[in-house]
Amino acid sequence: MDNAQLWFSLLTSVGVRMPVLIALGVAVVMLADAPAGRVRRVARSALGLLMAAVLLEALLTVLPLLLVVQGNFDAVAALGNSMGIARFMIALVQAGAFIALAWALVHGLRQQRAGVAAKGR
Repeated sequence: MDNAQLWFSLLTSVGVRMPVLIALGVAVVMLADAPAGRVRRVARSALGLLMAAVLLEALLTVLPLLLVVQGNFDAVAALGNSMGIARFMIALVQAGAFIALAWALVHGLRQQRAGVAAKGR
């Protein structure tokens, strides 16, 4: 495997995740004009965790290729269990981030509904 193939694999790994990264970036921009507070902080933190998880997944996809290029075949063979554990941990982080994002959404909607009800009185 030469450098061109390695770069192609790296760019492909990041490229297939680009729509998710763009969507997360748009969500961060949408939060820019939200009122400062705990809800916005939790939502931004959750989006940051999701972005980090997507980038870590891309890195985990390319890691075996890097080891093959270096000729470290023993490390590639031993990497199987570690990769499974790492992917599981990333999935846990993603799950926690989705829960935090849902919490922020529900909390924000409840605050909005309470504000509308108070104005109606």
